[in-house]
Amino acid sequence: MAGYAHAAWQRIWQMRTSPELWLLASNLLTRLLGFVVSLLVSRMAGVQALGVYAGLLITGASPTTPVSAVLANNATMLAVRHHERHRLRALLWAHVPVLGLSALVAGMGCWVMMGSSGLLSSGLVRGSTAGLVMVGLVAGQLLTQLLVGLFHGADLSLRASLVVSATMVSALLLAYPMLMWLGLPGILLQAMAVALLPGLVLGWMAWRRAGPAPTTVAPLRDEAGQRFRQAVPNVLATVANNATNWVACIYLAEKFHGHAGVGLVAISLQWMSLMQLPMTSWGGRVMRALAHAREQSAQAFHREISSQLKRCGAVSVGAALAVLAISPWVADLYVVDHQILGRMFLVNALAAALASVNFVYERVFFCLGSQRPWLWVAMGAYVLQLLVTYLLISQTILAVAVGNLVAIVLVLVLVTLYFRRTLALEKAPA
Repeated sequence: MAGYAHAAWQRIWQMRTSPELWLLASNLLTRLLGFVVSLLVSRMAGVQALGVYAGLLITGASPTTPVSAVLANNATMLAVRHHERHRLRALLWAHVPVLGLSALVAGMGCWVMMGSSGLLSSGLVRGSTAGLVMVGLVAGQLLTQLLVGLFHGADLSLRASLVVSATMVSALLLAYPMLMWLGLPGILLQAMAVALLPGLVLGWMAWRRAGPAPTTVAPLRDEAGQRFRQAVPNVLATVANNATNWVACIYLAEKFHGHAGVGLVAISLQWMSLMQLPMTSWGGRVMRALAHAREQSAQAFHREISSQLKRCGAVSVGAALAVLAISPWVADLYVVDHQILGRMFLVNALAAALASVNFVYERVFFCLGSQRPWLWVAMGAYVLQLLVTYLLISQTILAVAVGNLVAIVLVLVLVTLYFRRTLALEKAPA
């Protein structure tokens, strides 16, 4: 018995250096920070203040996520191919032109969306503070995602996860004092710092990391630019997705249900992100596994796709059921209506389980370099989501969750049919 316990303890001790474990931990801490801050804002300042806080963060992320996700995936694939022959600083420097262009485009998007929303009409946050936060959120998300992608591709996921985890723990400890002493502007400035700090630290680590002898960056810069151009359909699809979500979750929710409605949507989306936490935590590792399998053979690639679908699907279903089970206590925590929040959680649980399949398929399209089909499928789904949300939003805030579920189902059906047809053609005799 003692020997079994000792062996079990050794296995647990060995897991302390597992990249997957620390990826999950860093993402869990990120979600925990979001939950703690939203709960503090809701209980200390009210659901209306939570609506303003969440609305500003979503507005900052909506035009930024499309390019930051592509930057991360491209950086991972570039590092997988070149990190043994080039220093990380060279791989980072190769992305500077794309990074600058991305920041400019995302910043313009934030400016347009801020001007179209009524988030500042409450008077809880000054325009200058909101503008500063937007700049920091855009720069921080782009830089951090790029560096995390490079570290994943260079098989340094553990270091990236430790930096992110340390940042989140620090922010958790400071959240209550910031909100107590500086109010809503203070917690928004902390959100900006949380977005920026990991990217700055990882950039410093990449710049100082030793490696092969310095080489010219031009070929790497050309490859990074080419990969970004190839990913334009994926960027457009994500832009459409985020624009749709912003219109549904912020613009329409605020128009028909006020800042309190935005706050309720923010709570439901935050807990939906927890349902998807295991899946999204492994995003970089999933991309790396698919990229490696793609380099080996078509059979290995298909086996890896099947394995990732089963893995992501299983953990997403389990997480969705767990969150759904505690929905009554969540409503008590945030002091909101049990029935409305429970229904939103139910719809989001089903959406999260189905979205796990789309999560894998999106990365498969990325590896194949044929992202145009994904763009057209996604566009159709987002139009349908907006239509369903617009038709129902005047009746109930649940329309936001229903519209999202309908879009996910449409993408799942069309992409599954596409891949079945593609695989059938590959297996057909010549």
